[in-house]
Amino acid sequence: MKKPKFRIKFKKLGIKRKVLLACIILAAILFFSSLISIYEFSRMNRYVSGVIADNIRSINTARELLSVSEQYNVNLMNDLVLEGTGRPEDLSVFQEEELVASFENLSRSFVTPEERAAADSVMYAYSAYMQVVSEARQMWEQEYEARQHWYFNRLQPVYLKFRGYMMQLTSICQDALIENSQDIREGTYRSLMPGVVSVLVGLIMVLLFNYFLNYYLINPLLKVTNGIKGYRYHGRNYAVKLDSDDELQELNEAVGDIVEQNQSFKRELER
Repeated sequence: MKKPKFRIKFKKLGIKRKVLLACIILAAILFFSSLISIYEFSRMNRYVSGVIADNIRSINTARELLSVSEQYNVNLMNDLVLEGTGRPEDLSVFQEEELVASFENLSRSFVTPEERAAADSVMYAYSAYMQVVSEARQMWEQEYEARQHWYFNRLQPVYLKFRGYMMQLTSICQDALIENSQDIREGTYRSLMPGVVSVLVGLIMVLLFNYFLNYYLINPLLKVTNGIKGYRYHGRNYAVKLDSDDELQELNEAVGDIVEQNQSFKRELER
């Protein structure tokens, strides 16, 4: 049976080269595993930062829209239930700059397709609401009962529909944050895997390194030591054989030569 070429070549290496090669392999595996872990953690950190920032910005935008529109509608109600006092330019009916500015480029404030679709629905409802609001100037000149009837029966249903779409948009943004949080938790576990793998590989390589040290260095030295002790204390022949082709084999042959010379010298003295 032929021995593996790698094993034969590895036996021909010197002890220093064997130890150096094992250390290089161990260091290379740990190095590349660490690079992969660092890359995964960096990528995950960038992804988490971007996703959370987008979700928070979407939720804040949706809440701000809801708050501004509710405040505007409340002010509009307060103006219309007045008994015809005040001037038109002082009434919130004719002060729409803040409300209009809040809904400009609304779709750009959201990221996911679901959020943008909901934002489009909000914009349609907003347009319908503002179309009805445009009638407020004429209604302000009417009697109190007419203004009240117009507000609660004409404007309020349109606003409630408009508000419902904004609540739906807020809910979608919050659901997206929850879903992304779950994805981030799963992604965190995946990003930990390279680190876990590198630790396991490192432990395996340490065990292999220990095995090779014992097999190619410590065990041969113990065989040589036991052979010397057997000859010195018990007079047994030195017959140690090493399955290697390095400095230890040279040492074993040198010890065998010395023992043989010592035995020859003793035989000559006994004559």
